[in-house]
Amino acid sequence: MTSPRPARLALLFSAALIAAALAGCSTSAVTDSPTSTPPSASATPTPTATPDASAGSGEDRYATFCAANGAASAAKAGTVGEDLEAVKAQGVAIRALLPMTDVSSEIAAGAEVFAISTDETAGILAQFPADTLVSDVGLDPRFTQSQSMQSAMTDPNYQAFIAWTIETCGLGSGENGNNP
Repeated sequence: MTSPRPARLALLFSAALIAAALAGCSTSAVTDSPTSTPPSASATPTPTATPDASAGSGEDRYATFCAANGAASAAKAGTVGEDLEAVKAQGVAIRALLPMTDVSSEIAAGAEVFAISTDETAGILAQFPADTLVSDVGLDPRFTQSQSMQSAMTDPNYQAFIAWTIETCGLGSGENGNNP
């Protein structure tokens, strides 16, 4: 009989990889994407998206999206309450980009899945006390067995969207200050 441990380790590794991927998003990197063409941000947006973020230009929406992803990644080192607020802002920011018409159909479909996953993640986070550390609840089965985790591991559209996000927000470019 095989141990469930290798499968769980693979699941956790995948989740960590996605979280690390989104950690590199920053507003300054939006201008440096080699394959996407969102306009560069002229002003630094706040990391928290607001419900009227969709009213901004495409430039502002991309910058807000990258900033929200960066804030959501940073919040993973904090409390559940901080993470919940960051995930909600991330959801608002991605919805401001929907429907995505300037990307491939796979990326656009993945963005829709990502938007849904922010709702699921927020719902799970809301079940924990706000002052609990995210690191204390991250391995809870509500997360590890969630649909958003399954999408991250198996949905090629979601994975295409994550790759687009990494590229668009400049992960690994060394220019965004979020990378060690």
